[in-house]
Amino acid sequence: MDAAMAAAFLRKLGEKLDYNVNIMNCDGIIIASRDPARVGSYHAAARHLLESGAAEERIRPDDRLPEGTKPGLNLPLSVREHIIGVVGVTGDPAEVAGIAYAIKTSLESMIELEALRESTMSRRSRKSLLMAYLLYEERAPEASVLGLADKLGYDPGLPRVAILIRLPAGRNAEDALAAAKAKGVHDSQDIASATPDGSLLVFRRLNSPSAKPGGAGDQGHIAAYRQEIGSYCSALASAADLSALQCCAGTPQRDFSRYRGSYRQAQWLAKRQSAAAGIETAFLFDHIHEYLISLAPQGALDDALATVAAAIPRELSKTMRESVAALEASGFNIKEAAARLGVHRNTLAARFERLAGFFGADPRSDAGALALARAIGSYLELRP
Repeated sequence: MDAAMAAAFLRKLGEKLDYNVNIMNCDGIIIASRDPARVGSYHAAARHLLESGAAEERIRPDDRLPEGTKPGLNLPLSVREHIIGVVGVTGDPAEVAGIAYAIKTSLESMIELEALRESTMSRRSRKSLLMAYLLYEERAPEASVLGLADKLGYDPGLPRVAILIRLPAGRNAEDALAAAKAKGVHDSQDIASATPDGSLLVFRRLNSPSAKPGGAGDQGHIAAYRQEIGSYCSALASAADLSALQCCAGTPQRDFSRYRGSYRQAQWLAKRQSAAAGIETAFLFDHIHEYLISLAPQGALDDALATVAAAIPRELSKTMRESVAALEASGFNIKEAAARLGVHRNTLAARFERLAGFFGADPRSDAGALALARAIGSYLELRP
């Protein structure tokens, strides 16, 4: 008998009932109670009822009761001729018998209906429900999520990362997934589903040793992660015979409750990417500064950066973010950075000279000036 289900039953029941009700499992342990302090404690009368096989056990107020024992009526819970626990109602048995039997019948019916629903639910339905919990429920019931994952064969302890995959126009996400499964690209521990906009979402299981607790150490951790996701994206494109594909990867997670965050990261990243010209993979780790800036309340950003951003000459503010990004991407090689931007190296050098004059420190050599230029550039891009 599921403890979460029993607790939910009593919460609903408590809206209409003033009696104290306890629900015990087959070991006599209270798994749900209207008195939360009793949950987890041993109920001797329930255990005695289970061992005796009796139809009920009445404990009257005038009985010689052991310390801590209260009068009441305990009844076995039976579903399909199997005893699965005990329900008890505190009070004079003569007074609570009617309500106790009504609760017993209601609880047995609910459990049997839930079992029937579970037995008839298809794998696709379970998968849809699990994805709904992972993506849209801010506080999804952990017992339900883990129960669904167990029925679907997903190990909740494995590290996974959300990858949002954009397909070329006219290509179907379900067809691409089927092709990946047929070619062995899709792992049995990968959790995948088509999204409403036609993209493919995959919570990809990570296999590299550095992604696992106690793995190969921290040398090359991010590099191994990048290589693994990049290889998966390429293999998926090959399996589905796609000439263009864009994979946007959030951050790795080991807890189902954080999958929603990884998915949102991938969504944020996808909105910033232009249509793929080939097989492309984008990582949130490459945009972590802009992502964190985007999460800050607008008021806090305005307080910190609005005045100084307004003071930057317009022609300089328009190019600052792309100039800083190109400089960092090129390893601070001004010639390569200029080539990335398609401008002359003297033009780019002049931009940084002007920034150095404005900040009082050169972003090319001063970490503080570089961080400030990056923050202002992100702020100007995000500002409504």
